[in-house]
Amino acid sequence: MDHEPQPLSSPFASTVTRRTVLKGIGTAATLAAWAPSATHAQGQTVAPTPVTGHPRLWLTEADLPRLRGWATEANPVWRDGLIPLADALREQMDAGNIPGGDDGGLAWTEYPTENAAQYFAFMSLVHPDEAARADYAERARTLLMYAIGEAAKGSAEGQPFRDPSFSVFDRSRWWGAGFPLTVDWIYPLLTTEDKATIRDVFLRWIEENTTATVTGEYNHPQPVGVVNDPVLLADPVLRWVGNNYFTAHMRNIGLMALAFDAVDDPDGVLTGNLAQATGAWLYMVDALLRGDSRGGLTAEGFEYTPLALSYVVHFLLALHTAGQADPATWGPQVALNDTPFWDELIPAYLHSLSPAPVVMPDLEYVGPVYQPAWYGDGEIYLAPDFIGLLGALGRYDDLTGNAVRLDTIRWIQTHLQAGGADALAYRVSFGMQDTHIGMFYFLLFDPDAPAGADPRPTLPLAHFAPGIGRLLVRTSWEEDATWFTYALGWSTVDHQHADGNQFEFYRAGEWLTKERTGYGFNIGSSDYHNTLALENDPPDHNSPDDYRYDLWQRGSQWMIVAGGDPVILGQSIGDDYVYALGDATNLYNSEVELSTDIAHASRSIVWLQPDHIVVYDRAASKAEGRFKRFWLNLPAEATVAGSVATMTTAGGQQLVVTTLLPADAEIAAEPAETLEEAGEVAVGEPMQFRLRVEAPGGPRETRFLHVLQGADAGTAADPITLVESGAGTPFVGAVVAGTAVLFPVDAGVEVGELTYAAPAGTARHLVTGLVPGGGYDVETQAANGEVTVTIRPGSAQQADDGGVLVVEVA
Repeated sequence: MDHEPQPLSSPFASTVTRRTVLKGIGTAATLAAWAPSATHAQGQTVAPTPVTGHPRLWLTEADLPRLRGWATEANPVWRDGLIPLADALREQMDAGNIPGGDDGGLAWTEYPTENAAQYFAFMSLVHPDEAARADYAERARTLLMYAIGEAAKGSAEGQPFRDPSFSVFDRSRWWGAGFPLTVDWIYPLLTTEDKATIRDVFLRWIEENTTATVTGEYNHPQPVGVVNDPVLLADPVLRWVGNNYFTAHMRNIGLMALAFDAVDDPDGVLTGNLAQATGAWLYMVDALLRGDSRGGLTAEGFEYTPLALSYVVHFLLALHTAGQADPATWGPQVALNDTPFWDELIPAYLHSLSPAPVVMPDLEYVGPVYQPAWYGDGEIYLAPDFIGLLGALGRYDDLTGNAVRLDTIRWIQTHLQAGGADALAYRVSFGMQDTHIGMFYFLLFDPDAPAGADPRPTLPLAHFAPGIGRLLVRTSWEEDATWFTYALGWSTVDHQHADGNQFEFYRAGEWLTKERTGYGFNIGSSDYHNTLALENDPPDHNSPDDYRYDLWQRGSQWMIVAGGDPVILGQSIGDDYVYALGDATNLYNSEVELSTDIAHASRSIVWLQPDHIVVYDRAASKAEGRFKRFWLNLPAEATVAGSVATMTTAGGQQLVVTTLLPADAEIAAEPAETLEEAGEVAVGEPMQFRLRVEAPGGPRETRFLHVLQGADAGTAADPITLVESGAGTPFVGAVVAGTAVLFPVDAGVEVGELTYAAPAGTARHLVTGLVPGGGYDVETQAANGEVTVTIRPGSAQQADDGGVLVVEVA
């Protein structure tokens, strides 16, 4: 697992409106079903003309007068951001730290040469003073040729700039674009000898990328040499193409091919690599974004998604500015605007941020931040600055006239990043280790552009990303909104966590419960993700120092080696409620590990807005005597009294958790493991305690039923009543705050007739697990302080497309 270095009225797709039903995720489909075809490329009507001059990557000669006009003392991004950063880099170069302090290694270094070279090259284009431009260009060439000169000595393991992994490991994804960008941006300054040397190095680096195995055999397209062919997508494990290494290698190959003129590549071998960059690498990535990552979110999570996706947009932007975004030549995948994912990205991002910003413990120095609904590996519980991704997308929008999305991105980058608007200039100047930050902030912010408006109120209140099965719903776009998340998606690639059927609950500016964010296999296991932990057969890899042993010990779902995809069987949003039914059985079993004892694991969940959640879990193993546990992660320790656990947050509000099933459940509140030795817990992570509910004796089959209530300080919890059907198909549920919520005891069972009784005064009944869109007749009868409800197939009322029937009782 790789770690990061530390430092239109509603123009958005894939958002859902109230009363909209959310379909199942259908993750069993292979990527091949989502291969781009000519019918996708409808937006392009005039074929672009390839740009023969320089610069042509991310900006062209025609852009320079406008950009130089932004480079004034009146522009705070320039004055307080780019100039201080340029001065700092120049001082480090003059002091000999760049390149002298660069070890030429594979990963992090304090003074990456190519990072400074690209910034000097950029300044050589946009600085308004001719003499300054010349100085920056010479500095860029000096640094570029220093690194290239070392690399040109030939591949040699452990040697600076020469190791065979230099072009494919961490350094290449963080700073690898700096080489071709610098070449393009100072191309006229390079001598014929310079270009010949650079070409030889680029060809070797491309060869190393073409067969890279950093993340295993799925780290490059296979078969090598095949382009624009569904055979590239035949294996669903190729979901790995969304990995940040894969997309970085694609970008770097593409930029190296685009940077050179044909006259300096006489046999066309270097520039010819654009065919594989677009026809194999981008072809596969585009298929993933249309299929198993559709909806604006990708699988690697909040730490790696902005990196992996930024590399994709870097390449697409370069194709556009170089005049090579021609679907007729390279395939429809080269046209950014014709891939729906990029319209889905912004709403997915906005829905993933908390309603209100807070100053977080251990992270006070960054100022107020919006807390993300995190998923996947994370070293710091802080949303990273998305400028590398959104800045590149905004640059594309500026060039293509998408004013609405451009204004939205500017607003996001001003107000939603750490520190808010007050820290904008600081964020720009902070890019010593990543000069893309300053460059994209400069390219994004036309100083004469209007400030723009908050786009969030134009969005619906729910967003579903069907590719990875992630649902985010809130009560409003105000800061006092309540927020609910649910997740059930495939688990195949690195950095994913065992979070199938996870839910989270945010209220009054605080998380009441969420996953425990961190980086590693222990904290990534199911017991830290508000879902079930189920004991399985011991894995084939059962050494105590193997991650699979740890997952088994915890009863976790499997990471990377799960036996198959889960299925969202039903999902819907109605008036003041959200419902989901998810079968996660496949995630708990692994044929590869010979661990296949889990017969069933599913969850039905209803959020009764704003303050109640009813959760029903079904768990079954083939063998007796295996533990079955319900876990909830909490920001403070709960007190347990009988079947009720109460947690009070630092802000004073309460989370009350009532266990209705099992009737004899063993309930314990406990501190979360420190995991300090492994360094797995994210800095700033608020979940430090847990609630464990266990079925005693490890029965072969059990059911869990819980009701959660968020409440203000001093507010008494609402009474809760267990409801069980008296005749017909077995159902069970609870009544709280005047609403009955019923679930089938067995998921997917055919419901012929159902009769149950609820307390008198129960005005609304949500009966889940019925036939989606099915017709039903309902009879109600009040007697002896109860209302008896009978439901049978008919025509008087109709369940929604998620299988929820709403019964109103006068």
